[in-house]
Amino acid sequence: MKKWLFAALLMMAGVAQAAIVEGKDYVLLAKPQPVATPGKVEVIEFFSYHCIHCFNLEPSLEAWSKKLPADVSFRRQQIVWGKQMEPLARLFATFTLTKTLDRLHRPALTAMVQQHVNLADEGQMTKWLATQQGVDSKAFMQVYKSFGVNAQVAHATQATLDYAIQGTPTIVVAGKYATLAAEPAQLLKVVDELIIKARGK
Repeated sequence: MKKWLFAALLMMAGVAQAAIVEGKDYVLLAKPQPVATPGKVEVIEFFSYHCIHCFNLEPSLEAWSKKLPADVSFRRQQIVWGKQMEPLARLFATFTLTKTLDRLHRPALTAMVQQHVNLADEGQMTKWLATQQGVDSKAFMQVYKSFGVNAQVAHATQATLDYAIQGTPTIVVAGKYATLAAEPAQLLKVVDELIIKARGK
């Protein structure tokens, strides 16, 4: 076989191997959802603070999110599968409204997964919060119990249903492509490919 032909076949094999496959790497949502920022490719991580896979993904995801191109938006969403998970959605919403998400998101994952602190329990959560430097616990708890946070908890519950989230982490791209379970490096490769795919639509 000629060298150039052999090289071409190797290149084609590499491209084929890199391609993502529907049903293996991702699925199409049965009901596509509207994006929050028209004109951008929206990426949402559906996660939970008690999820060890979300904990393992976080270092890679955080680094990935800091290098996004201008036409891609990224946000997180705590899922709610039942009343018992509402306190975690309340915590996440409070982080967002108090602008402490960047500072407290990863420590909250660590607290639940590694330190076995139940942040869904208000008593344990307030004790943990008091250990976080630079946080006004009184002001934080006022927001935590506010009507604004109540509305965000209801939104998180509805979003979990609307996006048909069955496991965490699930990353949804452009309101229609949802990733399937994979190791962090592979998962983010799939997300990158889905972003390219969404741009072409």
